[in-house]
Amino acid sequence: MEPSNGVHPARPHPPSGPSPAATRTAPVPAAGSAPAAPAARSDYRQGVPLPLIAAHRGANEFLPEHSLAAFRQAIVEGADAFEFDLRLTADGHLVLHHDRTVKRTAGAKGAVSDLTLAELRELNFAYRHPDCAGNPEAERIPTLEDLFGLVTDSGKDVKLLIEAKHPSKFGPRLELRLWETLRRWPGLDVTVMSFSRAALKTWRGLDADTPLVWIFEYPFRRPPEGVQILSSRVDYVESTPDFVERSHEAGYQVYTWTVNDAETARRMAALGVDLVFTDRPAAIRGTLAG
Repeated sequence: MEPSNGVHPARPHPPSGPSPAATRTAPVPAAGSAPAAPAARSDYRQGVPLPLIAAHRGANEFLPEHSLAAFRQAIVEGADAFEFDLRLTADGHLVLHHDRTVKRTAGAKGAVSDLTLAELRELNFAYRHPDCAGNPEAERIPTLEDLFGLVTDSGKDVKLLIEAKHPSKFGPRLELRLWETLRRWPGLDVTVMSFSRAALKTWRGLDADTPLVWIFEYPFRRPPEGVQILSSRVDYVESTPDFVERSHEAGYQVYTWTVNDAETARRMAALGVDLVFTDRPAAIRGTLAG
């Protein structure tokens, strides 16, 4: 996957909902109808490609998800990429958080979009991890730029797989804010992901070069234009035997989530999946390389 900081100012496309027409019989377009996918890594063992390893919300098996502590651990564990979810606060800051509300992660009330960054910083996002008490990198919700700083300071070549979370009351402002932020951080290897067709269309209107991932869970319509990568759950990939092969023939890479055990990792590698999301980067790398 090539670095993706070639931003091009343009008016974003207005967001639009998915087409009502559904095509359940053809999970990917015919070969040649999609743009070329980013190059896959060419590590091989016994003829089977080794998927890239992406730390799912950081290496969060024993650390709070999305915390700087979890991403720092992912660097230690040799993750090829970081996967994380992006939301916009009430006062316009981009923060790393999966859920709409902070109930599960911080044991508090409120939606991320209704709270300011200062209010979020008063919460303890490591409350379910008492062994992390007193560690600000575990307890504090990080901004996108906090994570960028961690990656830059590490000196590691880490791919950043950013999921724009929708629906959001801010609509395309999320993508616009991300685009503005990336312009201040040249040289990062960024890929943008979303379940939302509208979000992907908005991003492509802002930026012509960033790799795009369309995420889906179950049988789906034709992928949005401008997408190079398809990402789905492990159970969908396994239940649709030719999905990976057909996707590759059509010019797409395939990512899958969440792979936390050895047998699943081996099955995904055997199918030729290009990247797996995992909470346990070191363990899954050891499985695939062993």
